[in-house]
Order: sequence, then structure tokens, then C-alpha cells
Amino acid sequence: MIQKDKTYLHYKNKQSYIVKDFCKIQENDIWIDAVIYKPDDCDELFVRSLFEFEQKFSLKK
Repeated sequence: MIQKDKTYLHYKNKQSYIVKDFCKIQENDIWIDAVIYKPDDCDELFVRSLFEFEQKFSLKK
């Protein structure tokens, strides 16, 4: 389960990202759960589907 305010590592670039919140986005006219996150070194915000986030990020240990 993805948690707010936790740091996750991207599988490919190995950069750290912090989960800020959760929201809904539309994909093919269907509302799905999504994650709002940011790099740990700047304030840009990004959004991915929860499914994709779970596939591409792992909790930083």
C-alpha cells in the first residue's frame, strides 16, 4: 500500500520521490485512483495512476 509523506525510489532512474497526496484521474473515460508525488530535490508535482506507481516505484529503505 502506498503511503503519504513516504519516500519511494523509481525503478529505472533510482531517484527519490515523496508521495504528497491521492486523487482521481480519468483514463479512457473511467475515473481511477492516482498518486500525486514530487522529487525530493524540487517542488514540481507529478501524477500517475496508482497501478502504474505501484509497478514503477518501491519504498525507500
